[in-house]
Amino acid sequence: METREFKSYVYGHFARIGKALSSPKRVELVDYLTQGPKTVERLSAETNMSTANTSKHLQSLLEARVVTFHKEKNYVYYSLADDHVAGLLHTIKHLAEMQFSDITHVRKDYIDRNERIHMVDLKEMMTQLRNGEAVLIDVRPEDEYMNEHIDGARSIPVQNLKEHLSSLPKDKKIIAYCRGPYCAFATQAVEMLLANGFEAYRMEEGIHEWKEADSIH
Repeated sequence: METREFKSYVYGHFARIGKALSSPKRVELVDYLTQGPKTVERLSAETNMSTANTSKHLQSLLEARVVTFHKEKNYVYYSLADDHVAGLLHTIKHLAEMQFSDITHVRKDYIDRNERIHMVDLKEMMTQLRNGEAVLIDVRPEDEYMNEHIDGARSIPVQNLKEHLSSLPKDKKIIAYCRGPYCAFATQAVEMLLANGFEAYRMEEGIHEWKEADSIH
């Protein structure tokens, strides 16, 4: 194989990954799949796309080997091909935040409610949880919690939080987390908790950040 032929071959394959992630909807699909396997129908509902369009985007991701799938009875479940895909998405988000500062401003406005929602970081949460000062709740859908969750977290999906308020202690901090920095579930949970007299905080980090921090230690 000649030098130019070699270069064209390898860079062509590198570009296949970039091409697969060139659509906002495909990036969104990958983001949802970082939380665990999901059916086409579930992904369709999450992204507000038709099942046909969702399947078309998934096929593009499948061709680039970014995702994989398996069948269970009458359903097809998609998942990330490898943990490195989640790492790549995390890097893309971080780079976009560095290059386009307006993303951070929009996120703070929508997710942090212009800093009206009090925050706690991963390190603080782990210390407070260990000392018995706080209760950690995972407000993602239950199947995502079952797939993987932060140690010590209690599953209370945000849509079910109201009926679980009486089971939460008011003499401890309640820390809510969800899918990461761009997920509003924890914001909604904290707003409800504050309205009901709890001392509540939102943790920006999600599963990926927790696993990354755990791997360092």
